[in-house]
Amino acid sequence: MFDFSQMLHDERTRCLRSLPKFSGTVLSAGCAGTWYFNWFEDCTGHSGKHIGIELYSEKPPDLPENVEWTANSVGDMRDVDSASVAVVFSGQNIEHLIPKDVAGFLLESNRVLKNEGLLVIDSPNRSSTQHLGWAQPEHTLEFTADEMVSLLDAAGFDVMETRGIWLVRDPVTKRPFDLFSCQEGELDSDERRYMARLHAEDSFIWWINAKKHRSADTEKVVKLVSDIFFRNYDSFVNARFVSHSGVKGWEWGASVVTVHPEDSGCVLNGPYIPLSDGNYQAIFHIRNETEPVADGVEIVLEVVSAFGDVIHGKRVIGFGELKKIKGWTEFSVDFGVVGYVTAVETKVMVKNYSGSVLAHVNILKE
Repeated sequence: MFDFSQMLHDERTRCLRSLPKFSGTVLSAGCAGTWYFNWFEDCTGHSGKHIGIELYSEKPPDLPENVEWTANSVGDMRDVDSASVAVVFSGQNIEHLIPKDVAGFLLESNRVLKNEGLLVIDSPNRSSTQHLGWAQPEHTLEFTADEMVSLLDAAGFDVMETRGIWLVRDPVTKRPFDLFSCQEGELDSDERRYMARLHAEDSFIWWINAKKHRSADTEKVVKLVSDIFFRNYDSFVNARFVSHSGVKGWEWGASVVTVHPEDSGCVLNGPYIPLSDGNYQAIFHIRNETEPVADGVEIVLEVVSAFGDVIHGKRVIGFGELKKIKGWTEFSVDFGVVGYVTAVETKVMVKNYSGSVLAHVNILKE
């Protein structure tokens, strides 16, 4: 039986084992527990000082003696001396960060690393995950390998190696493969593992090794991060909406769900994303298509997390409002988030309604 999760772990283990030899202090940006440090030591043979920077997980009670745990964001490494670290490892972490912490992490990595120090990053590849319809509710934005190479260059690093993990698209025809299994007549698992190493942009995960060779261009790093989020965040988020009833269409460059009175209940939900502490506004677009509007019509807009158990904001639109709208009309729901919350989703629930709901819901921070 093919174990997808185990395969990914095995391939990441191979990448870690293939790092060039090093000595000195290691810094891990985001670290899940004691197993993580044991895994790193088993793969690299490193048993020296290991700094773990982690903001959201609790400090494990049984850390190895060589580990120094720091509860802070990876965008702020103020407790780490400049030019004191030999290797910074960011394993499956950068895709969780908000823009200021992405820029902060790259700039801080340059500061804490010695000259010729090694920065190692791996992450899911957005150019593959969006086409596959794969989503992880703790990811803020996934980067492509090309984007990360550009960011690393601005941050003062020269990329030594870029490799892929698990081929999900034919490098020649660009025909997608099934993410979790190998279909008859296609490449087998060994071929997909091997070929991925040379085709990062066609793989599920990219892995990059880079060396610090110069000072970071702070202004350029901040601008590049901002540009990448500005160009890609909306499409990344809005690809994560699903519909359980009604008829899907395409309008305004987004999915549109057309519903009828018999389509009662939740007709649209998503996008399952993380949000940090603050006040937000979710914006919906609704188009009424029936005259006259039925007396019992109702649309409920909600912003929830914990898969519906926690309600952050809610608005009920009834007969009085719906009878006045013509064409596409914007509705908003103000809500707040305390701390860091994952799997935030919006829900559109209808009763006795005939019309369209645009699946392009912007979540804007006030």
